[in-house]
Amino acid sequence: MANEFDLGGKQSWPTMFFFRRWKDHPAEAPAILEYLAELRKGAKANIASGVAPVAKSMGGLFESDFDLFKKDHPGLRKLVAWIEQTVKHAVCVANGNRAKPDEVRVEIPDAWYHVSNVGGFHDAHYHNDCSWCGIFYLQAGDSHPSDNTGAGNGISRFYSPLGTGAVLGDYGNSYLSNNRLDITPIDGLLVLFPAFLLHSGLPYKGERDRVVIAFNSRSYLVQA
Repeated sequence: MANEFDLGGKQSWPTMFFFRRWKDHPAEAPAILEYLAELRKGAKANIASGVAPVAKSMGGLFESDFDLFKKDHPGLRKLVAWIEQTVKHAVCVANGNRAKPDEVRVEIPDAWYHVSNVGGFHDAHYHNDCSWCGIFYLQAGDSHPSDNTGAGNGISRFYSPLGTGAVLGDYGNSYLSNNRLDITPIDGLLVLFPAFLLHSGLPYKGERDRVVIAFNSRSYLVQA
């Protein structure tokens, strides 16, 4: 047992991310992509949702309505079931495994998809009225990470929730200097993140479209 006069430390208010790849992606993605392309043909505007158009590029980006997970498509239904299972496990871990996944009910009130190219982007934003949000990279296209030449192509960028403005730049605060996290799209990768995080989708250009599915979730303990 440590001496009561020794230095101790504890992290509080952590920001958690969860990552998981869908093993059925190679088999199911082609049909889902084809289905999304058909849905897009019926859209009346590039930002079909009509949500926050000033935060999105005027060209190079298509955003669907927010009812994607209500659609009846076999591959999409498999993906939704896998996402719901993943969210159940993630929220249990985030809450110290005080409940089991089968004791959690997940609701996904909003789900949509983005198709981007020729510089399409989504500026920094939050998601409202949910607890955990997800981005599923259905087709990463030619996305690549940031390096010393500049920001990555089509990456997802998350910003620190800690206020670091006017903070003294000494060694004691050096742990605050990494104030963003870049995630490079990978085919079949799901990223879960808390809704309070400011994030953006950086501009994308490539031979193939970058196609992502996004959603908002809420979780509740099942009443016995």
